[in-house]
Amino acid sequence: MSTELEDLVQLNKSHIRPAAEMLSRAFQDYPVSKYSFADDLEREKKLPYYFRYILSYYVRYGEIYATSLNLEGVAVWLASDYFPMTFRRLLRSVPLSVMFGLMRVSGREGGGRMRRFGEHVDVIHKRLAPFKHWFLQTIGVDPQFQGKGYAGKLLRPMFARIDEEGLPCYLETLDETNVPLYEHLGFRVVEKSTVPETKLTNWAMLREVQ
Repeated sequence: MSTELEDLVQLNKSHIRPAAEMLSRAFQDYPVSKYSFADDLEREKKLPYYFRYILSYYVRYGEIYATSLNLEGVAVWLASDYFPMTFRRLLRSVPLSVMFGLMRVSGREGGGRMRRFGEHVDVIHKRLAPFKHWFLQTIGVDPQFQGKGYAGKLLRPMFARIDEEGLPCYLETLDETNVPLYEHLGFRVVEKSTVPETKLTNWAMLREVQ
């Protein structure tokens, strides 16, 4: 393991709720968040349930790192052996209270939009990265700490480890302003697509071994 990676905090089940709250703040204005929940107050209420769902899976099958226990920034990683999510793994990792809570707050319309979006990007992911790799599922920095170098602090140690393992890294972003930032870190756009029945644009990006 990279020495710098040891300076980060690896999160466990006890950190899921506060990490979900932080990520919901970080992604309040993210395109897919606004697409799923158009109303600002509704989005503020419902996003934490979505992130609790995601983090529960990744705590068990992936690796989640924070800059410190203050959770200024969080990065969520998954080895390709555990992609995509399967129903069996979800049952093993996500508490029923979280599953039912997400279903209850999302509603049929919001939940359907999230599901359709997830299915679209998963198909692209499987097609573009059928080889062994790491997946950067989420990286978020609390708005009060953005622009202070926390994203780089989260990413570079893991990139060093991934390079040592001789593996590429895959990610997706729906925010065009993120594309040059990831390119600066060694990623390249491998496909740009429009999510069906939406105005959302998805950039699939790959970072080869450096």
